[in-house]
Amino acid sequence: MAIIVPGSNSKRLAERISFKTGIPLLGKAVRKFPDGETYVRLDRGDLKDDKVFIVHTLYPDQNENLMELFLTIGAVKESGGRPIPVIPYFAYGRQDRIFQRGESLSLKSMANILRCLGVERVLTVDSHFNRKEGDFDLFGIKVTNISAVTLQISHARKVLKGGFTVVGPDEGSVDFLSGVSGAMFLGKKKYCPVCGKPATKCECKSRKKEYVTRPIVPSDLVNKNVLLLDDMISSGATIIEAVKALKAKGNRVCVGCTHGLFVGGSLPALKRLADGVFSTDTVESEVGEISVAGMIAKEMDKMK
Repeated sequence: MAIIVPGSNSKRLAERISFKTGIPLLGKAVRKFPDGETYVRLDRGDLKDDKVFIVHTLYPDQNENLMELFLTIGAVKESGGRPIPVIPYFAYGRQDRIFQRGESLSLKSMANILRCLGVERVLTVDSHFNRKEGDFDLFGIKVTNISAVTLQISHARKVLKGGFTVVGPDEGSVDFLSGVSGAMFLGKKKYCPVCGKPATKCECKSRKKEYVTRPIVPSDLVNKNVLLLDDMISSGATIIEAVKALKAKGNRVCVGCTHGLFVGGSLPALKRLADGVFSTDTVESEVGEISVAGMIAKEMDKMK
């Protein structure tokens, strides 16, 4: 038998997935002890051989929700079930390599904890650490990554009401948009903030370490409808500069992303600059207009 256990951050999404798959929901109690520790108890204690899909996105309050996820996995194992975490937004996935000596490889630590808890596979959406769809090995755990790009493009057709060009904010979006025919990507160029000249022509030698990076719009991307897509918007710094550069060329710009974290006032800023902003419901927000429930439900049906 298959069961869905919702996380505190994903109750609405879990309900949508349950409706589409017919897999019943199993509730749980989550509360805090006086000293701040988390307590988790499933509403059912006998899950022998059941496949238990734990639908739990990990933003906001990543640390709180990680502990809840780990304890839920433990409760499922103690009850005899087989846990399959469904993590629409996978926190701590951006530190997927060592950039400086002494750093923690957070993605590997996440995988190690999940594996030690008895997790054999994970389902996620547009993972930042592997931007291609399909199955891959994450330090001994099988991960299935599905993409919401096609959903975003379909949604944009309704918003922009006509043809448009799909654009990635930088070359880091190449894998994320690999399945989109004709996608374009903004380049990058370093400028001196003092004289405004490109780094190669700057004579302010003492300021050479303070160059700023600005997006470069392809010459043929002028006066068009543009769908600017990325897997995630956090502080919004990269995407905001991309919108400014595209608008300066007379383009009408709609911004979309899978994971709308929108930290530090980035959403109001984008709404002022762009002609439209939307995201999926991997993270709940006021612009989370697209549901990934159908995509996740389809993948879960294969795993039942």
